[in-house]
Amino acid sequence: MRSGLLAIAIGLVGAALIHIIIILAMPKWTGTDTWTRVVALGDENRFFTLANEPNTSGLYNDDPYIRTAVCRFDIDNGPVRVMASGDVPLWTVSVYDSASNETYSMNDRSSIGESVDIAFVTPTQMLQLRRAMPRALERAVLVELPATQGYVALRAIAPAPSQEPAARAFLADAICARFKIDPA
Repeated sequence: MRSGLLAIAIGLVGAALIHIIIILAMPKWTGTDTWTRVVALGDENRFFTLANEPNTSGLYNDDPYIRTAVCRFDIDNGPVRVMASGDVPLWTVSVYDSASNETYSMNDRSSIGESVDIAFVTPTQMLQLRRAMPRALERAVLVELPATQGYVALRAIAPAPSQEPAARAFLADAICARFKIDPA
């Protein structure tokens, strides 16, 4: 009986200590996830080019041959279209939800044509588009996302210094914009 009470007391003290440590450590962990860092970059539906060296945002490229831009979106407020074009050896697009889980990816080898033209939609918006496809979206890749909030990482590969200007221009001219679906 006595050893049982001692075990319960030790367990309660241990649980209390663990909870205190977690509570005291929370401020250190808060705001260090990728979603929070992407939100801190600025407005929705705008690409932000990442630096190639560590910085205060915590978001940067660690590969000298890759240039990256990110755009945060919320398709609950309307579909979002991502477009980019240029003479780059290779590009990739990855979509992440607010928990930083990759929900979609594509590269220039699997696209229609050489440019990026993707529309991200909710299931309801996809139904509306299937009823009456706007002419402007006929060649776009339509992607139905499971979560309404997320961010797009657009990457351009520049394996040679001579390709660096093209990669930077590709990202600088990229569009991440909401578009309207005309009701049918």
